[in-house]
Amino acid sequence: MGCRLFRFSVSWARVEVAEGVFDEAALEVYRGIAECIRGHGMKVMLTLHHFTWPVWLERDRGGMTGGDFPDLFARYAARVAESMGDLVDYWITFNEPSQLTFGYIRPWWHNRYFMPPGLPRGADVDAEAAAVGRLVPNLFVANARARKRIKEFDPGAMVGVNPLVTGFPTWLQMLMDWGACHRGLAEAMFKFTTGGALVGEKARVDLVIAGVTGEDLSNFAFSDPYLRTSKAVLVPADSGFSDIAGLAGALVGVIGVGNQPMAWRRDLPGTARKRVYADYDEARAALAAGEVDAVYGDSYYLKPPELRNAEDFRLLAAGRNEESYVAVAPHGHCGLLGHVNRAVEESAEAWWRSPGGGMARPESLHRALGCVEFPEQRAEHGRELRRMRKRGRIRVGIRGDAPGLSDQCADDGLEMELARRIAREIFGEDGHLEVVPLKPVARLKVLGSKSSWLNRAWRFWGTVSLIANANWWYLGMRGSLAKELCPEEAVGAMDFVGLDYYWGLPTTRLHEFRALEDAAHGRFIKAPVWPRGLYHALRRFHRWFPDKEVFVVENGSVPVANGVKRSDYLRRHLRQVELAMADGVPVKGYNFWSITSNREWGHAFDPNTDFGLYFVDLDRDPELRRVPTDDVRIYEEIIRRRSTAG
Repeated sequence: MGCRLFRFSVSWARVEVAEGVFDEAALEVYRGIAECIRGHGMKVMLTLHHFTWPVWLERDRGGMTGGDFPDLFARYAARVAESMGDLVDYWITFNEPSQLTFGYIRPWWHNRYFMPPGLPRGADVDAEAAAVGRLVPNLFVANARARKRIKEFDPGAMVGVNPLVTGFPTWLQMLMDWGACHRGLAEAMFKFTTGGALVGEKARVDLVIAGVTGEDLSNFAFSDPYLRTSKAVLVPADSGFSDIAGLAGALVGVIGVGNQPMAWRRDLPGTARKRVYADYDEARAALAAGEVDAVYGDSYYLKPPELRNAEDFRLLAAGRNEESYVAVAPHGHCGLLGHVNRAVEESAEAWWRSPGGGMARPESLHRALGCVEFPEQRAEHGRELRRMRKRGRIRVGIRGDAPGLSDQCADDGLEMELARRIAREIFGEDGHLEVVPLKPVARLKVLGSKSSWLNRAWRFWGTVSLIANANWWYLGMRGSLAKELCPEEAVGAMDFVGLDYYWGLPTTRLHEFRALEDAAHGRFIKAPVWPRGLYHALRRFHRWFPDKEVFVVENGSVPVANGVKRSDYLRRHLRQVELAMADGVPVKGYNFWSITSNREWGHAFDPNTDFGLYFVDLDRDPELRRVPTDDVRIYEEIIRRRSTAG
């Protein structure tokens, strides 16, 4: 493609396998990569901390909030510089430090910490604020000390960081940055907007347990996963189908719920034909009658253990693209979800089954590593729990084709049993459960509430006021933050300005802020595209640091985001880079994310999460062949044009 710069990362966990013990073979592998890049005429940009760090650091030294973290990181940086510093042109100490805060912040509208390590179960908003208060100065000091150690090996080394920048209107960004510079105000706002829902919403049911994935949610609160299942194809037991390829040209029933209408294109041959059904009962009946050749959907619901005529069917290619299912409640029902999570955790082992089953996943690395936990917060006195106890029962919505409600199943299934356990957890005895059958396609409508708009507005202010959205890294670099957040030794410890930019919203589209949350949860196909936000960010940082070169370290898109094709996304954003350069911004380089398909944060691999210029079928091609997309040619032409223009 003509690229003249290539970025890759070193994993601290691979290099320093135990405290003070460095793996020379691993360092040699990384040196070989840098030599290969140099050998092809490209410069090397190396990242030292790209969301990975050693287990021993978290377990024994308090992780990134521990008192020794800055010096431990600097020692690691020095060892890498000693091994391969002669080959590195640009150093990134921390990839997206702004995102690292989400390992310690879990707003009320999130069920889990977005990133590792997460705080222990039971940590409240005060504990989160305190953790971020330790993290931020540690990152600043670690960057400064690592930069100093790197320059001991190469005084001319170029060291920087690439915070993730979200495109907000200039007036709103200035307001957020001003707030970040006043620590007391920022901390008060953080606690105020993230500590809990504004109102507890009332709905037709208290809880929905109906095969809903976290991917489906934006307006509700949800539990820990109670089921892990996967996509599969159901065929008659006596059919001649032996693999997915045999479905070429076949008529396949697809359940018109959740992500099935889109996911079938990813998993089935391109010539397969689709017929949509409202639920699994209807689809299985059509399969038994010979009206379709197969049915595509979630393996657990395609062939539940309680199915009466299970011997008449078999699963084809189960285990594709695993997903986790959750119980869903209106916002403001944290007390209820606390009981749900306990019921899920206590029942997981008893429910484990293949190809689906209950799932107990650690809340945080603290729990996974056996570290001391905070006391469990039982939240017994929430308004929703008081209403429920006064009523004498919990109302739970369950999809009508689930075992226990489906005529095709002989016994109660997972959802019914979970509902009973939750009721028992709340009331201490049986007999307090009311089950409300739901149509699968409308299973979330019963959670609608007239007060939902209040929590949406609350969530908006919580979203924009989070520390992750302020330009706190560069505010610290220019000396604008409180010294307890950015100590004096860390101010100005940079040789270039780096930034990552993907999505944004202008003033006229701020009402679409939920699309930013969609992007944060891996629903990139809905992510809001606003190229002008990149121009504003480049101009802003050039004003702050007029003597520094600027790098767009990451910018990129899935094949289609917010209705914008990747090729158009690329052209529009590079146009804004050119406009900034015409205005005097010294943009030195631009990296596209990413050269190949990759897995984004454990999400299912599909067009919704594929940022690769070269497509790699990560699920089905054991050779991992790189297939150029049309965007490769476009990128190549842009590079050639820029090179010709000098």
